[in-house]
Amino acid sequence: MRKIMRKIGRLDHNARLAICWIFICVVGRLIPHPANFTPLTNLCLFAGSKLSKRLAFLVILVALLVSDITLAYWQGHQVLSSWSIFTYSGFAATVCLGTKIPNGSKLTTLAYVFASSLGFWIWTNFGTWLCSGMYALTPWGLSNCYLAALPFLRNALCGDLVWFGVVFFGFARLKNLAMLRV
Repeated sequence: MRKIMRKIGRLDHNARLAICWIFICVVGRLIPHPANFTPLTNLCLFAGSKLSKRLAFLVILVALLVSDITLAYWQGHQVLSSWSIFTYSGFAATVCLGTKIPNGSKLTTLAYVFASSLGFWIWTNFGTWLCSGMYALTPWGLSNCYLAALPFLRNALCGDLVWFGVVFFGFARLKNLAMLRV
């Protein structure tokens, strides 16, 4: 942890602000909320678009692990499960997608938010179907899994729209207030 803190201390002011913003927003995952109404999709896109790839992956991995450990402790379940690979790889793919966001276009960024939300839902529900034992490992079982997960997609899309405003517009507002360049 000290090594990470030393690396953060050596970053320029803009990168430190981006990292702080990500950790502040991850609290949105820890407070009570409707299922899948969290800031993580936007945080991954934000980190990918504003930080170096290496730092973006590190920050998101740490944020995921800290929030997963905290949630597991609070809710009394294991930290990682067999389908965690789908969750973590889905967020890693979202960070990669964030590196492709062009600067300045909020409408384009919003399209990336919706695409990553849908892609994450498809990928992680495939993992649920494959690993949970809740569905038959047949095309019918897969379609049942996706049908049962539609309310989670609705919540994710609504949450991603709200968090898009908080994360991207909030950061832009802070940047303008502080007259920073990122």
